Amino acid sequence: MSTSKEFNYSGTSYEAEVPDTLDLADNAALAINGLGGTIDPELDYLPYGSIFFAEKTPHMHHWSTADVGCVCKYAESFPMMRIMSGSKQYLEIESGVRDAILDRVDDGLYWDRFDPRRPWRNIYADSEALYGKGKNEDFCIPSHAARMLRSVFVWRNICDDPIFDEVASSVVNGIRRIAVDCDDYSYYPEKGGWSESTSYPRSGWLNTDEAKKETDGGEGSITGYHAHPIYAAAQWYEISGDPVALELAERMTKYCMQSKFWGGVPDPEVSCEGLNGNASPSSPDPAYMAGAELGHWFSHFHARATVLRGILMYAQVASDQRAMEFVRRAYEYTLTQGIPRIGWINCFPAMQNEMEACAIGDLIALGVRLSDMGLGDYWDDVDAITRNHLVEQQLTNRDLIEHVSAASEENKLGKESQYGPAVTENVIERSMGIFLSNSTPTSVRTPFTMLCCTGNGTQGLYYAWEGALRETGDTAQVNLLINRAAKLLDVDSYLPYEGKVVLRNKAARRI
Repeated sequence: MSTSKEFNYSGTSYEAEVPDTLDLADNAALAINGLGGTIDPELDYLPYGSIFFAEKTPHMHHWSTADVGCVCKYAESFPMMRIMSGSKQYLEIESGVRDAILDRVDDGLYWDRFDPRRPWRNIYADSEALYGKGKNEDFCIPSHAARMLRSVFVWRNICDDPIFDEVASSVVNGIRRIAVDCDDYSYYPEKGGWSESTSYPRSGWLNTDEAKKETDGGEGSITGYHAHPIYAAAQWYEISGDPVALELAERMTKYCMQSKFWGGVPDPEVSCEGLNGNASPSSPDPAYMAGAELGHWFSHFHARATVLRGILMYAQVASDQRAMEFVRRAYEYTLTQGIPRIGWINCFPAMQNEMEACAIGDLIALGVRLSDMGLGDYWDDVDAITRNHLVEQQLTNRDLIEHVSAASEENKLGKESQYGPAVTENVIERSMGIFLSNSTPTSVRTPFTMLCCTGNGTQGLYYAWEGALRETGDTAQVNLLINRAAKLLDVDSYLPYEGKVVLRNKAARRI
């Protein structure tokens, strides 16, 4: 499948003098540089999976089956960053990414096709130990297919082409077709294929057993693999009214909300020996607390956050009050796992003591949507996360990263590896605007990034920017006191250096 139509990025720009404080439009323009600069046009426009800066010669290389799924994050981020900044950089790369993604769709699924140029396509975490040796057969990870749909929903808003609705309908029906039904819920089997959890081979599931616990699989979260199918199906139902989409979102929400996946005691076999001296994770809840009813989690928070976002999207379109309350309580619990006043959450409690850039974008998205739905007022949370960790984890200071590189040891990785050749040309310049992977409350832990973090971090920029100022008719609502330009008014924020914010009204009758 492909489209010959170009995206319609139109708008008006003008010059204005604003305070030299946080302006997310600037971050978005730089993010375009990082998104386009770390994509490989010679390999079907897939992003480089890992980038290392703490070496004399910074390098990047491809990595794992995640590239076929995470390129969809890049595809969704490109339009968001352009809407924010007006940047026209890497338009040809964006078109190439879109066409390559659409070409992977057939028979209602989004395929990771066998390709001898990608020997890493069957490598993810300890995949061989978990699922056996990989095969030279196409497979579809339903989470990747649904992640692709979220790109499609953005594309259809900026390009009038019926192909996007055709793809959406086909893939929603495809991921519903391969779901395994049990009672009133549906799931994707963890050991259905190889390479990664829930991989569906073209020849069909190898195993359809239901996961026994949340920490099954290499990601430490089996519900995380059902998050995007819920989210995308609920989105498509909202757009189209397709009953198949609503049924899929509902059944998978019921699966993911089962008590065996929340609260309680984590898997004692999950060991993190060597990480901050903790041998294994401990239970977040005392015996008398019904943590499963409250959305308490104990594993990989990014994976948990994505499923909470999916459940909340379903809850909104289905008016499911129980699901809404579950997510709200889970969000409130999440704030106890870190230092919310500065927007830092420990994504791996009792294990690693660090915040993942992926989760920063998710946490902002949850705060914004919960506030929009009237389930709480979390704009102060969004502000704290955005100012103190989201923008601080973005790579914006070239001099600093060059200093880190110069002070580092010689490269440890050879020119060839299981991930293909290492790329060393203009790595720092091409990477400006990406998001580094993990942070402590006061610093980036390691100057390194994985492709998923840039995909989610860039979208966190958009969620905060879009939510900062909303316009309905001739009414403007200001939610965040950061610099923001819009049709009805502009916000000039002197925070945090002066206690002053100026609203420059252009056409609003009510603010």
